[in-house]
Amino acid sequence: MRLMSFCASIVLLLAFDSSAGDRENIVAAIEQTWRDIALKKPNVGESHPEGQWVATSQGGLWEFLSPEEFRAMITSAPNVLDFKPYHINVRIVGENQDVAYAAYYLLGNILNADRSTVLVKNYRTRASEVSVKVDGKWVQVGSHYSPLYGGAGVVFD
Repeated sequence: MRLMSFCASIVLLLAFDSSAGDRENIVAAIEQTWRDIALKKPNVGESHPEGQWVATSQGGLWEFLSPEEFRAMITSAPNVLDFKPYHINVRIVGENQDVAYAAYYLLGNILNADRSTVLVKNYRTRASEVSVKVDGKWVQVGSHYSPLYGGAGVVFD
């Protein structure tokens, strides 16, 4: 009887936390995104097809970027953003559990094009991203990055 009660409890927990797989997928996508960006090969499939709102840690204003504009921002920059995300927290919200908010930290360096020189050491920023589920896939609709105290912001030129 105890085993059946325990199994029923596990089934209920899984039923009420169906977003656990979504959280894991979003964390994995964030980690992969920054590996891809470090290689200057961003996967624009992670962006909403219509684009996304972005505020970089450079300190500029919000701008709406199409997936192609986002790719160009990364690939045409003369430097390499070699960052790693840490402490990724994801919260799934919305009536249909189709909106995700992720908050995390980015740490690393900004390197020159051939990776031989560190241009910005100790890049540290807070990151937050909003994604929505479209046709069963999570895509980004907004991201905001702001430097942490004592850390450097991003440099695109």
